[in-house]
Amino acid sequence: MTIAVAIKTGAAVVFAADSKVTIAGRVGFREDGEPNWVSQTYDNSYKLAYDRERRVMAMVAGHPNIGAIPVADFISAWNSPAANSAEQLESNLDDLLARMESESRAVWSKTKIEESKWPGPSIIFASALPGGRQARVWHATVQGGTFSKEEILLQPGIYLEGSYAEVFTLLYGIDFRKGPDIAASLGVDHDKFIQAWRQSKTLSAIDKIKLAAMPAQDAMELAAFLANLQVQMDRFLPGEPASGGPIDLMVLQLFPQPTIVEFPGKTLHHPGQPT
Repeated sequence: MTIAVAIKTGAAVVFAADSKVTIAGRVGFREDGEPNWVSQTYDNSYKLAYDRERRVMAMVAGHPNIGAIPVADFISAWNSPAANSAEQLESNLDDLLARMESESRAVWSKTKIEESKWPGPSIIFASALPGGRQARVWHATVQGGTFSKEEILLQPGIYLEGSYAEVFTLLYGIDFRKGPDIAASLGVDHDKFIQAWRQSKTLSAIDKIKLAAMPAQDAMELAAFLANLQVQMDRFLPGEPASGGPIDLMVLQLFPQPTIVEFPGKTLHHPGQPT
């Protein structure tokens, strides 16, 4: 799994992600004919990437590969065309996702696994609009033989992806996993329960944070804090940690001109030498 944090301010978009990745590899089939999936974890994955032209940055959650290629590598090898309009920017992303879909299909169509069960990643993209004064952020998936994409963070805000329950609880003041049980115990509709919680005059942490005017450095520190918080909580909770390792950051700055800057939490090094 992953802890992935996206923060949009008035002048930047910040991505932060941990380094632990869990891969579900198919090792034959069970007696009932279902695929036999076996988990494998690695501790030094790169989940952040930008294209060759540094026009689009991306953060990967979920299944780390597209077909047999790491998603971050696939994106880093992409030559993103220049976009003269918001529509062209959308079209460029759709073309990239269609290529990912084709890569996935080329691998998984050779297996006996039915199309609806083909694994794939969730990806958060960010790019500056032509003119460079605004940024757009999208959430996309490439799973089950197809891709989907929707715009998120239409206003400055925080978006969480992956395994983020403890961070969510800190920000919103409620454990979303308990919501349905509490609503059922009270005999109220779950959606109405959540709506009442959000309309309380006692503000949650997410309501107090002024992201529109937050400087990029502070947004980076907030993103790193939230990601590290989930990593540390996973260390002390029962079971296999869903996140872990160094936190990598990437920033799309809009001013004075759009640029993408990476801040890796780890670098390649000789295994026998101190990091």
